[in-house]
Amino acid sequence: MGRKQLAVIAAAGFGVLVVAYGAAFALTGDKVPGDTTVLGISLGGLSEQEAKAKLQAGIKDRLNLPIKVKAGKTTYEVTPADAGLSLDVDATVEAAGAGRSLNPARMWQVMTGGDAVEPVVVKDEGKLKAAVDKLAGRVNRPATEGTITFPDAKAVQHAPADGLQLDKTKATDTVVSAYPSDGNPKDLPVSVTKPKAGTEAIGKAMKEYAEPAMSGPIRLTVGDKGVNLTPAELAPALKLVAKDGKFTPSLDIKKLEPLFAKRFKGLETPPKDAGIQIVGGRPQVVPAVDGQVVARDKVAPAILSVLPKPEGERKVAVGLAKSKADLTTEAAQALGIKEVMGQFTTRFPHAEYRNVNIGTAARRINGTLLKPNETFSLNKIVGERTKANGFTEGNIIDGGKFKLDLGGGVSQSATTTFNAAFFAGLKDVEHKPHSVYINRYPAGREATVAWPSVDLKFLNDSGHGVYVQTLFTASRPGTQGSITVKIWGTKVWDITAGQSARYNFRAPGLVYSQEAGCRPQAPTGGFDIKVYRYFAKNGQRVKTETFTTNYNAADDIRCGPKPGTTPPPNTPDAPPSPGVAKPSGTTRAPS
Repeated sequence: MGRKQLAVIAAAGFGVLVVAYGAAFALTGDKVPGDTTVLGISLGGLSEQEAKAKLQAGIKDRLNLPIKVKAGKTTYEVTPADAGLSLDVDATVEAAGAGRSLNPARMWQVMTGGDAVEPVVVKDEGKLKAAVDKLAGRVNRPATEGTITFPDAKAVQHAPADGLQLDKTKATDTVVSAYPSDGNPKDLPVSVTKPKAGTEAIGKAMKEYAEPAMSGPIRLTVGDKGVNLTPAELAPALKLVAKDGKFTPSLDIKKLEPLFAKRFKGLETPPKDAGIQIVGGRPQVVPAVDGQVVARDKVAPAILSVLPKPEGERKVAVGLAKSKADLTTEAAQALGIKEVMGQFTTRFPHAEYRNVNIGTAARRINGTLLKPNETFSLNKIVGERTKANGFTEGNIIDGGKFKLDLGGGVSQSATTTFNAAFFAGLKDVEHKPHSVYINRYPAGREATVAWPSVDLKFLNDSGHGVYVQTLFTASRPGTQGSITVKIWGTKVWDITAGQSARYNFRAPGLVYSQEAGCRPQAPTGGFDIKVYRYFAKNGQRVKTETFTTNYNAADDIRCGPKPGTTPPPNTPDAPPSPGVAKPSGTTRAPS
């Protein structure tokens, strides 16, 4: 065969190869290898764009699913967004082998190869670390030793439990590899820590201590006196913990303090705080008195020592300890209560309910001691206005009408106390004037109260102690009563008061009422007024406070039909009753 012939054959063969190569390139193009899968989704034979579209569609419901991980028998969830995880579809498809290439080996891989390809996960390292740290906080737990507690005064064993410790470095890989989630939890890398004591120590504790502890009462003695404490009383505070093959009993004294305070009364002489009293028109410190109380630091060891003993030996002595007063004599002297800071007096017409209610409130307020930065609250000091608390029915204002209710008249005590605090220069925290003006009070400079929503509060911002003294004189027929409030302390300000002219006058209406229980009422005009509190030192004004008060008009109420109208048949006239005062709206306040 000649060279020419060989050349023709070679050329023909090369042409066949070129055709075959071209056919292979056309067949494979930018397709993904045939057996390729990502997250179980088959991408083989698809073009790059087709593979991206199929992968995105196949995983869209999984991208935001919580990642589930498991430690022991507990499953936890991690939110992908919180962990800073997302899927890079383009990079994943590229890793799967998509993309055009003239390399014959790559063409052969497309036609015959392919495998399961891991997705390319994008990580925000900061968020991922924070998420794993949070996961560790939920997973990690120390080993717990066996314990015995005493619900219903019966000893109950609690078995020891293993502890867990998360390997955060490996856990990070676990969380990333579990994304996107398929809904099945992945095991977290944890190490197990064992408790130091086994069940043998708990069994020993039950027999030697726990069961005898609940066998009967114990007796604590102080000298020739004593008290019995029953298992039911001690059980909530008692606990046994096994450790290092031994057990340790403990008693939560804080839980038992209410019981001790009640049961030890006959054994103790409680301390008395120092106080203030007015003698000869001057404040004097009443010295504190130390007390003798059952030594609390000795009680728990004493009880624990006697609990496992048998009947007949369940008795133990405890001693007394000196207990100092909360307010010592020295502390009371340092309060600087030496002079009247402010005082005020109001008078009231005779009515027995006023004597009862104003007098009761005055006695409760008298002797109130405020340390620096403490707040006076009339409602807290006087208490709820009930018959059991010493109050009776009296006049109040309710929605602009005078009615009877418990505690009517207490607002006279509030008004007097407010004015004393006003002139003492103490900080106003809360006060509410009456809704209707009562002419025995200073216009715009008065206060009403109602339990529990309307209070009189002022802050002792004087830097020294404050002592509140009340002087009450009951009324008699034909003679007015009075209440005086003096606030003692260290005078800081020279206070004077001013007021604007009355303005925005409102005229009362005329109302004819045929309601059952109608009470006639004299009209009172409404108006606005501003009150000024001037603060001065050394004869120089330093600052001014302004209070604005808006008084509603109180209607002229006449019981019966309007003149010229016919009353309904068989309607008895309501008997007349004395008037009362209360703020508008739903709140009722004594006058």
